[in-house]
Amino acid sequence: MILLKKKQRRRLLPALLSLALAIFGFLWLQERGDGTYTVETFADGDVSSRQFESLAEARTYMERGDNRALLGPSGEVIDFTGTGIAVTPTDRVTNLYKDAAFKERQSYVAGGTRLRLVGKGSDHLRVTISGADVYVPLADMTLYPDAVVEKRGYYEMRDGQVLHTVEANGNLAGTFLVGPAPQEASDRFYTENVRDVFDSPYQFASIQSKSPYSARELDQFLATLGDSPLTGKGDAFKDAEAEFGINALFLLAVAGHESGYGTSAIARDKNNLFGFKATDDDPSGNASTFASVEASVDAAARLFAEKYVTGSYDRGPFPGNKQEGVNVFYASDPYWGEKVAGTMYRIDRELGLNYLEQLQ
Repeated sequence: MILLKKKQRRRLLPALLSLALAIFGFLWLQERGDGTYTVETFADGDVSSRQFESLAEARTYMERGDNRALLGPSGEVIDFTGTGIAVTPTDRVTNLYKDAAFKERQSYVAGGTRLRLVGKGSDHLRVTISGADVYVPLADMTLYPDAVVEKRGYYEMRDGQVLHTVEANGNLAGTFLVGPAPQEASDRFYTENVRDVFDSPYQFASIQSKSPYSARELDQFLATLGDSPLTGKGDAFKDAEAEFGINALFLLAVAGHESGYGTSAIARDKNNLFGFKATDDDPSGNASTFASVEASVDAAARLFAEKYVTGSYDRGPFPGNKQEGVNVFYASDPYWGEKVAGTMYRIDRELGLNYLEQLQ
């Protein structure tokens, strides 16, 4: 054993003490973080704030009360009590999972989608969106307690129809038609709180069916659109219906929703009516090219028949939502099924509502 002389021990003790203080200081700074943490309490329209030196102290205080939000040094929401929403990252799609371990994918949604928060775990959130009760990674989400959400999406029943106003990023936002209203109501029904209350009859009607309209009748509707490349192309949709068994009204509605009835740049330049391979990073450059309108319609009908009515993406043969139907894997827009259903209703209404009578 090596014995240290007294002078060596005297020199070593201050060094060890300094090292211990440095380690303690580092750990304290790690806990304290940069700056202070704020907990805001929302009650009766008023907001009160309290600041804390450490994250642990702030979180403990937050958890002792309802309707409290924990904010980081830069003002970002770290956590909250009470109800709220989670917003997906704006720069990419977010996968939705059936389980908290993220092993089985249920669907996916576009960037900037608002999700209703149901529960929180150490690394995950349980949320609802467009009929689906699912899990997402906590680290990817931006959290907002309901008390600080100023603009909210909502459904309303007005003039005999259901309208849905969506608050989101990019082209997902806006007001669109869902379908016929079961009744009139002056209330607004907030999107995050609605769980398929306003299902359109078109939204869950099988696309593996026959439209009651002839090619000539579809042409009558198309003639009302003005400058549309689809004018006089009713035969394309009825021929695809006959060959692949996919409802011509549904096909026309999808083309109407995806390309404005053939008026989008991709549709005019490439005969691409359905946005095939039009990725977010370069939609025009990556989009598929078709030899004709008829070829584009046939490709879509074949895809729906072979992949979505049967096949790997079969979650139900109807437009649907994020829980079931074509919308599960066809589109990142969680309300694609509603929008297509609303477009079907608009066409059907112009032609006499024969399809709605068939559904009822």
